[in-house]
Order: sequence, then structure tokens, then C-alpha cells
Amino acid sequence: MSACRLLFLLWAAAYPGPFMSASDSLPQGGGLAARYPGDKGIAGDPQVIFADSFESDRIQWDGSVKRPPTTGKPGRAHSGQYAAELTVPPGEGRGAGMVKWFDPGYDRVYARWYVQFPEDYDQGDLHHAGGNLVGMHNHWLLGVAGIKPDGTDRFSTGLEPWRDWKRNPPPGELFMYTYYPDMKRDPDGNYWGNMFRPEKKFLLKTGKWYCLEMMVKVNRPDRADGEQAFWVDGKPVGHFTGIRWRTVEALKVNGFWLMLYIHDNPKTNTVRYDDVVVSRAYIGPMKANKSARSKPSRK
Repeated sequence: MSACRLLFLLWAAAYPGPFMSASDSLPQGGGLAARYPGDKGIAGDPQVIFADSFESDRIQWDGSVKRPPTTGKPGRAHSGQYAAELTVPPGEGRGAGMVKWFDPGYDRVYARWYVQFPEDYDQGDLHHAGGNLVGMHNHWLLGVAGIKPDGTDRFSTGLEPWRDWKRNPPPGELFMYTYYPDMKRDPDGNYWGNMFRPEKKFLLKTGKWYCLEMMVKVNRPDRADGEQAFWVDGKPVGHFTGIRWRTVEALKVNGFWLMLYIHDNPKTNTVRYDDVVVSRAYIGPMKANKSARSKPSRK
């Protein structure tokens, strides 16, 4: 890694971006999911854009990975029998993921998923592991890095953990990794994602399932009044305002991307995802289904 890149990441870690406290004006606790114990039937809610519990073999995702790899081994799913399992072998620049597009998009989108990092997970220093809400004028722009959006082409933000140069145990502390037109420039001349960190650090632990949720609200094209926020297990953790995501009305939130990418993978690493819901309203944690007597069979 170049000295310039290192200096930028150290600077970016200290730059939280526009900030509001995690508790103000944000919903919390039970949300839309509270109406659907075990998420049963949640896909049919008029506010829901997309849902996948990975219990079906039906193709639901877009892009090159239309049916993500799953595991049905006991104890590896959050609910039901199956969970998506993304594995990255040792080496530099290795990754895996799946994307769902919902064109032309929406002005405000929430995405909720459950994630587990196995107890032996160790990404070294740098990785991207989590959910991303994106606005893409062209789907082929997904994954573009080092270039600042111009307000008409794209924006993206991911909720992911960071080790802070091994100051944090793996997988690390949660933050939002964001590309937007007003982002700060790297000293090496590129534009790498800016870090939006909450006032209070939240560390994820390995071996535990977490309910993560994020929200993006686009700005009015002539104002910097956009927002992003995230929750852990139904509790608000970070809320960032005053963001200019776009300069044209046509650019909206139109995609959700779940992924694992490790810059220099020291070992084989796996992350598990389950019970994904994307919605126009706050979702909240899954409500327990006390009436369920058996695990669903795969269809």
C-alpha cells in the first residue's frame, strides 16, 4: 500500500461526515417485520421491494450470481434451514457477492439483513463485507472505485466493519463507506470511499448473528439534504445528514448489493447472510414465530 493511501485512510477514519445523534427522529425496535412473525408473508407487503430468506431455489438475484451459494448445515442459518454463504480464498483482491436491481428506484430505501462472521474470521486489515445501497445510472458502474461520482452517474454506500489497522478485533467496528459527489480526495489523486462513523464505536463479534439495517434518503437535486443511517438489532447507531447524493431527479436508490471482498486475504474467510428484506419503510428485526413447529423444506 502506498504512503499516500495510508495517510488518506488515517484521515478518513477521523472524518465522520455530517452527523446527527443516533436517536433523533429515527424509528427503532419493531418495524414492518413485527407484522410478519418469522418474516412469513413479508415479501407480499406493499412497502417491500425485495425479500429472500434463502429457503428457495428460485432465482431472485440479478447480475452474474443469480443464485447465491447457500449452506444447509445445522447451526449455520439465522432462521429456517439455509443461509447464503460467501467464501473468499487466500490471495489479493478476492471477492464474491450478489446484487438485486429495482429500477427506476426510490427516494428512500431501507435494507435489513442478518449477518454472521464465523469464529475463525480474520480479514487482515482491509475488506468490504456487508450490504450496500446504490444509485446507478448504468448497472455496469457497480463496483467502480477510486473515481468521484459527478451527481448524475452513481452513488453508493455500504455498511461494513473495519479493523482500524488491527486496533479492533475481527471483523471490526461498523461504519458507512460512501461514494458521493462531495467526497474528499485521496492524496494519491484518487477518490476512495469516505468513512461515516458514529460517535460511539460499535464492534461486531465473530460467531454471533446480528440484525443490521441501513437507510438512504436521496436529496432534492438542488440541495444537500440527503441522509443515511444504520441500526443494529433494531437500535439506531449512526445517522448522517446534509448529504448531496445527486444533482438530477432521475438518479435514485435502485440497487442492493451484498458482498465480501478482501484486499489481501491471509486465509480462507467466509461470511453468512440470511433473511434479507429491502423496503420503502423501516423494517426492524424479525419477530419470533412461536407457532413454527418445523423448519421449512426447500422448494
